[in-house]
Amino acid sequence: MNLFKLFTNPNFRIKTAHIIVIIILIVNSILFTHDFISIAIQLLLAFVILLHHIDDEILKKRLHNSQDKLIEDQSIFDKNVIVSETDIDGIITYVNKNYCRVTGYTKEELIGSSHSKIKSGSTSQELYLKLWNLISSGETFTGVFKNKKKDGSYFWVDTHIAPIISYKQIIGYKAIMFDITDKILAQSDLSNTIKEQVNRFEFVINSSRDGFWDYDLLKKDFYLSDGWRKRLGFGTTQKLSYLDYLSLIPQEHRFEHHTAMHDMLEIYPKQLEYVHFRIQYPLITKDSERLIIEDVGNIFFDKDRNPIRITGFHRDITEQERHMKIIESQNRIAAMGDMMSNVAHQWRQPIGAINNTLNDIEFDIELDDLQSIDSKVFLQTSAKVKEYTAYLSQTISDFNEQISDDKHKSNFNILHTIQEAYKITQNEYEKNQIHFNLVEGGEGESDLLGYARELQQVLINILNNAKDILIQNKIENPTVTVTIINMQELVKIIIHDNGGGIPEDIIGKIFDPYFTTKHESLGTGIGLYMSKNIITKYFQGYFEVENEDNGAKFIITLPKETNA
Repeated sequence: MNLFKLFTNPNFRIKTAHIIVIIILIVNSILFTHDFISIAIQLLLAFVILLHHIDDEILKKRLHNSQDKLIEDQSIFDKNVIVSETDIDGIITYVNKNYCRVTGYTKEELIGSSHSKIKSGSTSQELYLKLWNLISSGETFTGVFKNKKKDGSYFWVDTHIAPIISYKQIIGYKAIMFDITDKILAQSDLSNTIKEQVNRFEFVINSSRDGFWDYDLLKKDFYLSDGWRKRLGFGTTQKLSYLDYLSLIPQEHRFEHHTAMHDMLEIYPKQLEYVHFRIQYPLITKDSERLIIEDVGNIFFDKDRNPIRITGFHRDITEQERHMKIIESQNRIAAMGDMMSNVAHQWRQPIGAINNTLNDIEFDIELDDLQSIDSKVFLQTSAKVKEYTAYLSQTISDFNEQISDDKHKSNFNILHTIQEAYKITQNEYEKNQIHFNLVEGGEGESDLLGYARELQQVLINILNNAKDILIQNKIENPTVTVTIINMQELVKIIIHDNGGGIPEDIIGKIFDPYFTTKHESLGTGIGLYMSKNIITKYFQGYFEVENEDNGAKFIITLPKETNA
């Protein structure tokens, strides 16, 4: 076996020769050489040959490993890279396995033909002209091609074509290509999805009475959605600036708008991580239509917290405001009816007393007995009549104040306001034997700067609703308790009844406009919807409801300092 390898394997022959030479040198130096220098030289030669043999074995192993690595890399390359070579005329002379796999053609079908076999027809002639100009001048071309497979389907390749040079002459061209079909199709799907979403978004925006807007603070570009442009009277192709939009806001409201925007851009970003704004103002369209706009949006910042753009919606709340005024007017009329009933009740006693006093005087006149009337008694009777008339006059003033549209802030005491509200309903409470309790607790006084009359209207509404439900459910020992809780920065008013509570299926709806469980003939006062609107709009407070202890509990939270 070793003799066979000796004749057929050159590596084995070299290795054997090295060993034989080393053995001869060692034996010769020991047995046949007596000169010390010759022995040393022979041993040194044997050692050198041994080192050469060892180095040769090491280099062979490295070469073998490199060949294995090269084969492995070539295998990976062939699986992932598409390679072809052509002669100087563009005729294919070589393709790797991956080229065949991707295109669906065999080597026999490709070798000897041109790349026109896989052309899809979608690449412009200008690109091919540029390709040949570059590679024929010795440069490398890079580009993306859409090609056609043998089965007619398409694929995309990122292509790099370079000339093959031999003895400073171009003898052909080599193309290295990467299949990017999946990437192209994914981008196409994403692009189609985005386009579809954009179309949906534009349809929704332009079909709505609301308007989408965007203002780039750096470029000063201002955008309005097409539907909103038309609503405001601007042309769809007209280039708009932010000042064009501001010109629609009446002069007397522009400073308010400017102040709000200044605060949102200059002050709040330094204090808040996220800035969302909501402001209301009127504007006059190019067609002279007056709209009430609710401007809602977000401010976006760069990495240094500098505002860079504002994006939001303009909401047309003109109809909503009109309906709210109608509701408020209707509810105020209903409330006036309740107050007129109370005025009539309050007038009944003093009018009766005045009538009785006048009857006594008329009776004395008829008896010609004026001489017997004590002047002091007469003056006391006259003073009593004046007191009654003054009381009647005051109730008229109170009534006028209640129905007045004038709203002004004043310092008032919540305890006193609740007592005044109860006076309006006191007759009905006593008539139906409903117990009324008023409790005050917490720290400090329940004084507030705000709109006392509006708060009184809310309280009257809640007290009337509580009275109606107690009567309707025929509650034994009906009771309404009003609790005032004074805090450092807040005042809470809690109105609790024992009328059985609000059904769970409607408790979430009672603040909705137009919602009521009463027959329309009973009246609705100012309504819970308007009551909540008053608390949030005029007091910047909260109005909540929950069931507790077999009854409904309304909770009004009022900040002691507001900007309303």
